[in-house]
Amino acid sequence: MDICLHLGAHRTGSTSLQVFMNANRKAFLQDRTTFWGPGRTRSGLFAGLIRDTRRLTPGDRATGQRSLGRIKMEMARAALNGNDRLIISEENILGTLSQNFGQCQLYPQAADRLARFAPAFGGQNLRIGLAIRSYEAHWASALAFGAKAGRALPTPQMLDRLTTQPRRWRDIIKDIAHIFPEAQIAVWTFEAWASQQPQQVCALTNRLLPRTISAPVQVNNASPNAAEIAAIARDCGDHALADALKSTIGRYQPFTQDQQHKLRQDYATDIDWLKAGSDGLATYYDPTGDTSGGSLDPRGSHHDQKRRLGRTRHERTARPLAG
Repeated sequence: MDICLHLGAHRTGSTSLQVFMNANRKAFLQDRTTFWGPGRTRSGLFAGLIRDTRRLTPGDRATGQRSLGRIKMEMARAALNGNDRLIISEENILGTLSQNFGQCQLYPQAADRLARFAPAFGGQNLRIGLAIRSYEAHWASALAFGAKAGRALPTPQMLDRLTTQPRRWRDIIKDIAHIFPEAQIAVWTFEAWASQQPQQVCALTNRLLPRTISAPVQVNNASPNAAEIAAIARDCGDHALADALKSTIGRYQPFTQDQQHKLRQDYATDIDWLKAGSDGLATYYDPTGDTSGGSLDPRGSHHDQKRRLGRTRHERTARPLAG
């Protein structure tokens, strides 16, 4: 049975993908594909594993070991039930937004957290999916989402630290490849596929979807816009920020123009690295490539590079697309 592990990241359309999978659960089951989303993973299955790795107690470690056994048992049960593949979507495996903000870094515990899950997936035919997003939009969305949940609005000092933090999406990809060296890694962008769940599932599974799958769902769990953040600021007594935002239309964007420019440049460097082959670590589904075609065509830019650079480690082990 293929294991397809969707790691998010947060604020890249993961909730919409999970809603899409649940809405089409029967059709996927008929295609011998079963799905575990947060409703399953956060109901005890991953107990003890999704914890701050700096504060693990002996009890957390013991609970995590039991959860690893349960995960393997449930995967075996899914295979015995006739499934050809299992899709797991849980963005908190990489870390949480609270931890990102607490350390002002992009998933600083990713490698350690992934390592805790590694024993459950050892020996499996594993494919990992990761969506990425331009930093100024990713952090702004996460900050707005946090404010809606009661987190304090960012200070100028925090925004400066987020702008200069050293972690990049390519570091996350390298962490994944280090912990799961035999896994195939698929990467796509929020900007291209935020509302295109079929393409995301195609990239995640490396196969075409059955024709019984319905159209993409609408975007879910969107972050508050600027007007909503203005109302939150007013409720918190920050009338200066509320007044500054009240006439803003669209998304909340707390970063200055210079900060946004720097963050966009950082993201562009990541995209260039992915387009250049990502050191053979991942397959990038490039929406601008001439081979990235129809709504259910998961072919990516690596098909063009193969003619020039030869096959990557992941492509040598990848199975062909199912028609």
